[in-house]
Amino acid sequence: MHGVGQSFEFSGQNGGNGLRIQRKEADLAMGLFARVPQLAIALTVVVSVVGYLLLVQNSQIDRKHLSALVVEHTGVQTLKPTPVESELVAPAKSEFAEMKKAWSINPSQTGGYGKEWSGSTASGDAATQLVELLPSSTQARLVRSEAVTEYSDTNTLKAVHTSLTSRFTLPTVPGSFGASFVTTKSSTTAAASGTAIVYQVGRVVAVEDIQSSSGGVTRADATKLANAEHTLLEHSEANFSMVETSRPLLLSLIYVLASLVLIGLVLIVPRRLGRRRIRQQARRNAQARYGYRARGAKTMRRRPPAWAQPGRRARSIR
Repeated sequence: MHGVGQSFEFSGQNGGNGLRIQRKEADLAMGLFARVPQLAIALTVVVSVVGYLLLVQNSQIDRKHLSALVVEHTGVQTLKPTPVESELVAPAKSEFAEMKKAWSINPSQTGGYGKEWSGSTASGDAATQLVELLPSSTQARLVRSEAVTEYSDTNTLKAVHTSLTSRFTLPTVPGSFGASFVTTKSSTTAAASGTAIVYQVGRVVAVEDIQSSSGGVTRADATKLANAEHTLLEHSEANFSMVETSRPLLLSLIYVLASLVLIGLVLIVPRRLGRRRIRQQARRNAQARYGYRARGAKTMRRRPPAWAQPGRRARSIR
């Protein structure tokens, strides 16, 4: 009897330990599984937001944004406070060869814009400010060189009855080139004095041209306009783009609905799978308990007590 009881007790300890280990493993698995929906929802939201920003958009080129690169108010008293004319300058019609070349290769990052102010008192006074936007600062440097050559070439100036009187730089505008010139009266031109200032800020080349028949607009006025334009470009050029991005309403609604459906699936599916795991674990536990009891009953049937064994009972009678 001692041997049978010992065997039965050992079997029961193994079975109980096995059940406890299974329960601990199941509880650990369910604890980890319970966190999956939270992590999945967070990941889904992040992916949905990033996808919306990258995919749900409509981009187009609007060259009118170039007007933001040219000052509106010059601050020059001898010029009218607002431009009398503002217009896009087609790169294909530019005087600069490098500008045309850049436009043929990368039109979405190439463009020109100009504004003109008339004199506040004299009709023969005027100032124009032109900006040329290029894809890179290297290309802009080439256009600047072309512009400097145009205002420095005596043969080119002579063809329009103009002569160069002096060259200068502006300490407030790094890399600037300035030229003063006079135009003699002819059948096609009126007598006038003028100033041109050329400089580069990143991808933008600025070309300023002032003409005055009365002498009312001076080099000092040209310097004031150049300083104002240079300050504007310093703040605007780096982040400037002609690309206009919009987000269509219908496509945005479809994307939001799809994201909500996906989040709903992330919430529902793990819960159903979790319940299914719980039911499966419960069945395994029940089967394990049943097997444990069945093994104990079989052991008892195979090993009857000592008093019930015929051989031992005969020996005890003798």
